[in-house]
Amino acid sequence: MFNTNFHTLKVAMDVSMLRQSVHAQNIANAETPGYRRKYVVFEDLLRQASKLRLTTTHERHISSSQSLLQAKVEVDRQSFYRNDQSGVDVDYEVAQMVANGLRYEVLARLMSKNIEYYNTVLRGV
Repeated sequence: MFNTNFHTLKVAMDVSMLRQSVHAQNIANAETPGYRRKYVVFEDLLRQASKLRLTTTHERHISSSQSLLQAKVEVDRQSFYRNDQSGVDVDYEVAQMVANGLRYEVLARLMSKNIEYYNTVLRGV
């Protein structure tokens, strides 16, 4: 019944929430000696998956590998910002959290608009 926008927006919102959690975890552990910064990998995986197309022989088959795609949390093992081997730059993490929060807000508005369009169609207004 619904187009693919709902699934795409849901996945994007889930990834955004995961990113907020990872940034918060990084900030909380910024003073922990030896802590390595974590980050979310998704866009590169999405780009790779979009190159792969599955052949379907039935209308109920999975249409592409994108529906199976999930974000991954990786550890940055190369960056050190302090003498105690901490890999967290708090200013960077806060800036990324703000940008990610704005991205989530846009996604939420897009989801709301999609729902509004369907409501308009269903009401026949």
